[in-house]
Amino acid sequence: MNVKLYNGDALEILPKIETRVNAIVTDPPYFVLQKTQEWDNFGSLQEFVDFTRHWMDMVYDVADANASLYIFWSQKYMKEMFNIETRWEFKRMLIWHHANLAKPTRKMYLWTYDPIFYFVKGKPHFDANFSSKENVDVFDYSKPQSNWGKNKRYHPASKPVKLLEKLIKVSTVKGDTVLDPFMGAGSTAIACINTDRNFIGIEKDERYFNIAKELINNHGKQGKIWESD
Repeated sequence: MNVKLYNGDALEILPKIETRVNAIVTDPPYFVLQKTQEWDNFGSLQEFVDFTRHWMDMVYDVADANASLYIFWSQKYMKEMFNIETRWEFKRMLIWHHANLAKPTRKMYLWTYDPIFYFVKGKPHFDANFSSKENVDVFDYSKPQSNWGKNKRYHPASKPVKLLEKLIKVSTVKGDTVLDPFMGAGSTAIACINTDRNFIGIEKDERYFNIAKELINNHGKQGKIWESD
């Protein structure tokens, strides 16, 4: 298998990628952490929507004729995603339910799930084991936490590797290539290594890029397994 990492702006790097990918699994900027995270900061909601539309269009061009796109999203802007103009065909909104790390309050219902928008291009691979609940539309996985050994949080928006593995296994086969244009600390890369898929990752923030690089190298069975440009 092959892991290729890019430290830079996804909008600048995506046009340079020549490999046609079989799936995109990504956790892009949400425009909900802008007070604490520079990478999630936009001048306006319209600027954020335009940015989202732009990168979705760019990964469509990198995708194989038959490919899947999974986008982790926020409850706050679900309407914007449902209404976004895109060449991708919308299929489902999945639910990632996570009861841990919810901020306690008696004044309002808690935020205990993230939507995952599932789009397709053409007729991509889809093979789910119903008895293993691989094709249900609600997935129960705890949020990664910084004080955990396994499923540890290395990024403010880390996603569970086991959940990523499930999406990858359903929508690709061994040897396929998965792209994450907003790689963060590399959880999607680890999921690809665990499932024998090739991986292409892009991360703009040098700090998280270096964390991802270290985690991927430590996870590899035989020394350094990544290349970077």
